[in-house]
Amino acid sequence: MARHRSVRKMDYDEEMFGDDDDEYDQHYEDEYTASPSDTSYLYQRTRLTSTNQTVANAPRLFEFIPDDKPAAVENTFNFDDDSPIDEVEVPPPPGFAPISKPPTRPSSSASTARDPVKAAGFSISRIETPEPRVVENLRGGPSTKRSDSKSPARALMRENWEAPKGLTPNASSHRLNQLASILAAPSTPRRERKRAEGKELINLVVVGHVDAGKSTMMGHLLCKLDCVDQRVMHKYRQESERLGKGSFAFAWVLDETEEERARGVTMDIARTSFETEHRRIVLLDAPGHKDFIPNMITGASQADAALLVVNANIGEFESGFDKGGQTREHSMLIRSLGVSQLIVAINQMDKVNWSADRYKEVESQIRVFLERQAGFSKITVVPCSGLAGENLTERVKPGSLLHKWYDGPCLLELIDRLKAPARASDGPLRAIINDIFKATTSQLSVSVKIESGDVEANDEVYIMPTANTAFVKAVSMEGSSAASGAFTGSQALMTLNGQFEPDTIHPGHVLTSRGKDALMPGRTFKARIVVFDIAVPIMKGTKAELYCHSLCEPVTFKKLVSEINKTNGEVLKDRPRCLAKNRSGVVILETEHEVAVEPYTICKQLGRITIRCNNQTIAAGIIEAKVDIGDI
Repeated sequence: MARHRSVRKMDYDEEMFGDDDDEYDQHYEDEYTASPSDTSYLYQRTRLTSTNQTVANAPRLFEFIPDDKPAAVENTFNFDDDSPIDEVEVPPPPGFAPISKPPTRPSSSASTARDPVKAAGFSISRIETPEPRVVENLRGGPSTKRSDSKSPARALMRENWEAPKGLTPNASSHRLNQLASILAAPSTPRRERKRAEGKELINLVVVGHVDAGKSTMMGHLLCKLDCVDQRVMHKYRQESERLGKGSFAFAWVLDETEEERARGVTMDIARTSFETEHRRIVLLDAPGHKDFIPNMITGASQADAALLVVNANIGEFESGFDKGGQTREHSMLIRSLGVSQLIVAINQMDKVNWSADRYKEVESQIRVFLERQAGFSKITVVPCSGLAGENLTERVKPGSLLHKWYDGPCLLELIDRLKAPARASDGPLRAIINDIFKATTSQLSVSVKIESGDVEANDEVYIMPTANTAFVKAVSMEGSSAASGAFTGSQALMTLNGQFEPDTIHPGHVLTSRGKDALMPGRTFKARIVVFDIAVPIMKGTKAELYCHSLCEPVTFKKLVSEINKTNGEVLKDRPRCLAKNRSGVVILETEHEVAVEPYTICKQLGRITIRCNNQTIAAGIIEAKVDIGDI
């Protein structure tokens, strides 16, 4: 306690007002003479001295009230020593009946002396709300609320606009003003343009356990379709043989980075395109290693159909299919992300000598799992060899070992039979940013997947959740020479002009239109989920990672609303203590930052979610609605 000041015998008058002989009584303003230019930036205040008897010149509270609140009207009453406070006539607030005055007390010098307000002779200021005046509502119709702000967006926000549900309670007025301006703007007119008649577009994702041969199979298929230059392929063969990895030559068609080629595994989504007789395919080669599941989810969220590659080798199939293997987890993930069309390619059949028994064994196990547990209804299975190129683009020739027991279609024929899903071509613009190639303060080059609406050059768009305004300088669909615009379901490359903070734009942000069609970001959501086979049940306060389209964001289970029957949605228990494995329920989720998502009924791709914790997928579901934090 020795280093603290002793206040037991302190003279507060001396400490507050100083002593004439005290050298610390001097103030820096007494010794510093400010120039006129500096004086305008100084904070002017009245210094307290021992002779001060009034605070009438001191700043009053209403001087610090922001403009977005009603201005206060000062009504000052001066009290002298002979007038008790109780006798002052105070007008009643507007809209209230006058209250009867209490009986007055006789004035006495003792009561005056005990009253520090009257004894000091201070001037008391009273703040009163003025009569409301009628202003013109921006959306039409009169309103009785004040609107002193010069911003029409703020006036709109006060009159008829409520803050978007799920936003942070202490969101800044500038942030709300930005969102209100976007909502107040006229809606972007819907165009009647449609995709030109031609081949249907299919986004196909390739998934499966690590070392199942996914990249080798698809690289060989692209070579057979003459999508790869022969000189480039010859170069890949020479370089791979020089490194002692001759069998990786076809995989290098898709694995383009040095790290992927050195490690021999796919790490990120590889994107290319090719055409069949009736379809135009955008190929998404997803990584199979469990460390890169987030990248796999990003690719699967863009897909219309999936190709699941399974290794036929004895022991290899079992390691991927058993609990913890990526064959099982990838199947559950792509189904939860809305993929319903699935092709199963049983690869590396040449290493089991094209055994029909091994094929039937693998096919029976994988089909039962996919239909009964994963929920797929449209499944086709095909045997093939990615390295040898058998049954990829042409049917097996008579006399081969495979032809003895299989005479079905090849892999390319099954891909050509895939059907494009129904697309929201007449909806508002929703374009998800999947990758950012170049980011400066004035320009962005991004890769997007258009889930709803269409976009063309010179369009004005907004980036959510940052609410940045951007103008489309150029846009082109991947795999197409047309540069006039992009449509629903297509992968597009876009160049955006505007004023940006490059560090604030990330994959998972969404381009949206203005007006009532704009997407409003939020943090709190009500979701319906299905819990996977997990060891530790989900409880209130559980922290995890939320995956939605290309978004990855920390999330917390704020509330377990109910446990439901996964078959018919019937509520089995309200406010359960936990959700165990293989159960379904309704929960409230809160993300760490604002995110651009929407209810499933508005946009399916922006409403499907996957939840992971400790490198394990624990649940998946859909967003039902955005909620306010105060409603939890």
